[in-house]
Amino acid sequence: MQKTIFTLAFALLAAVGSAQTVYFHQDFSQTTGLIDPQPDTGQFSHVILTAPALSYHQFHKGYMELVRSRQDSATGGIIRTLRATPFEPNPETLVIRIKLSVEDIQSAGVNALYLYVGEDFNPVNNSFPGNGLMFAKCSMNFTDEGFTVKDLETQQTSPICPEKKQVTLTWVLNNSPKPLPYRITTAGPEETARPGTYDLWVGDVPVCKASRAYPGTSAYSKTKLSNFEMRFRNGVGKIRIDEISIDDGTPKHVSDDFFLAPNPAGRDGIFVVGKGVNAAAIRLIDMNGWVLPVKTSLPKQDRLKVLPLCPPASGIHTLELKMPDGRLHRLKLMIE
Repeated sequence: MQKTIFTLAFALLAAVGSAQTVYFHQDFSQTTGLIDPQPDTGQFSHVILTAPALSYHQFHKGYMELVRSRQDSATGGIIRTLRATPFEPNPETLVIRIKLSVEDIQSAGVNALYLYVGEDFNPVNNSFPGNGLMFAKCSMNFTDEGFTVKDLETQQTSPICPEKKQVTLTWVLNNSPKPLPYRITTAGPEETARPGTYDLWVGDVPVCKASRAYPGTSAYSKTKLSNFEMRFRNGVGKIRIDEISIDDGTPKHVSDDFFLAPNPAGRDGIFVVGKGVNAAAIRLIDMNGWVLPVKTSLPKQDRLKVLPLCPPASGIHTLELKMPDGRLHRLKLMIE
């Protein structure tokens, strides 16, 4: 039988073992000081109005309002809300969550609101940014019954959301070489965004999963997640945004309750030392995000034995553990 050696690469996977990087968060608890070309984590770099009498934004206590009063974008104007100043430190992964509702639709419009993630966004040039600048883009459609969210790569569209219904749009983007685990809700199942792809959700319903990033023939760039824009340019109506958060997808809680032993381990498996591990929920995840079949046993009260049923490929893998209270722990290990 082939001998498989497991070694502990890091004490904890970044998804649990390092602090979360927040690039932007705004819940509009204040109504001033929200725009600055050199922004902090609570500021937009720019809000551009091309016809402010007809298309405009307003900051209210607890929300931001975007209003368009004329259909044609050339005469009715557009509203661009940007983080054109690059995020720092440069992100390899982003999780964008936007709580919003459409309060009023007076005229339907396809691609009423665009959302872009990419690099080198120009706050002066209001023409469409080219695919070469993009990691991904999606849009919101105004309909007679409400609004939908559309992935522009696959053309997949969400179910219709009625006017005045608040929803959370979650956009998970992975420009790294590693799978990005995430959860839509704290108690929900774990999802994985694969390298070079993105997932898009409205509430707990996926619009698309594993959509290919880099539209067209756009070339890889390590800074492809450095800018973000919302562009309201079609349709007539009012959009309310209650909260926007942009972070790197690392869960907020850090845990060092567990470690792997021995180091290295033989072909007879991995031992997880730590109390309260849910053996039924343990998962071994390979470099591509696939869950590998394992068998578990509990030789001692504080020691769980994990045996892969098939020899894993060499490389960095993730061992995912779940506590009875739902807390998630991930340990990173090297398989040689």
